[in-house]
Amino acid sequence: MPSFTPLSLNDRAMFIEYEKKYPLSASDCNFTNLFIWRHYYNFTWARLGDSLCVMADPKEAKPFCLPPLGDYKSPEAWDFLADCMESPFFSRVPENCKDFISQERPGWLIVPDRDNDDYVYSNNKLITLSGRIMHQKKNHYNYFRNNYPHEFARITSELFPELMSLDDRWMDNKVEQGSSSSHLIMEKAAISELLNNFEELEVSGLAVKVNGRIEGFSIGEMLNEDTIVVHVEKGNPDIRGIYVAVFSNFCGMFFPDAQYVNREQDLGLPGLRNSKLSLKPVHFVNKFNLFPKGEI
Repeated sequence: MPSFTPLSLNDRAMFIEYEKKYPLSASDCNFTNLFIWRHYYNFTWARLGDSLCVMADPKEAKPFCLPPLGDYKSPEAWDFLADCMESPFFSRVPENCKDFISQERPGWLIVPDRDNDDYVYSNNKLITLSGRIMHQKKNHYNYFRNNYPHEFARITSELFPELMSLDDRWMDNKVEQGSSSSHLIMEKAAISELLNNFEELEVSGLAVKVNGRIEGFSIGEMLNEDTIVVHVEKGNPDIRGIYVAVFSNFCGMFFPDAQYVNREQDLGLPGLRNSKLSLKPVHFVNKFNLFPKGEI
């Protein structure tokens, strides 16, 4: 049986090859996401046939497996991962994988995981802000354009210190509002990994400056042939319309022909859930937890 190897940047080409052959629907299994969160989740991987088997051992949560990447219809890969764990547990399992395993292994317990469902939006709607359902967002954007001297800039390495400075200010604001500092510190580390490996990961990013200072930014890439995935988005909450300005111009500048935008999950955070719902998703990438032994 294959052995597990810690995830590193050297593995990117192989993961991308699998992503192209077996397009992803869920954001969690995208290589960039795996890489920037690797220190928190302690991701390791092994190859079995045409499947990539990924295990996680988070610092503050129970170990879990991701569904097999690549050929998810390999019973051997699922069984291999299940056998590698004392208490088998699969997390972030999208619906197509869930449907397969419910047929292939009917004794496995399947539990919806709403907090990790990905929100998917119409790219055209986010760019144009057209239609009745986007009327309020359009008003916020018009207010921003008319009241704040601003400019947009493609993210390059010289902007990294300013981006991290904005993240510091954003994090301080969240802590003052009662958010968990430990989670925010982990997120900050992931953003740092993203910026430090910006070119190698081949992501795109847009920053917005207000009165010469960066007050918002967005970074993402194509998840599959028709869908963008947004890895990180930050903005000064005191500036009305900043988030609308960031996501609308980011999508329009870098990915005008994409059909959808995957803006990832809300993690069960009420404020984040309300914000994501307000953008009117066209659908969700529903995810599930699987327990091969039929018990939690």
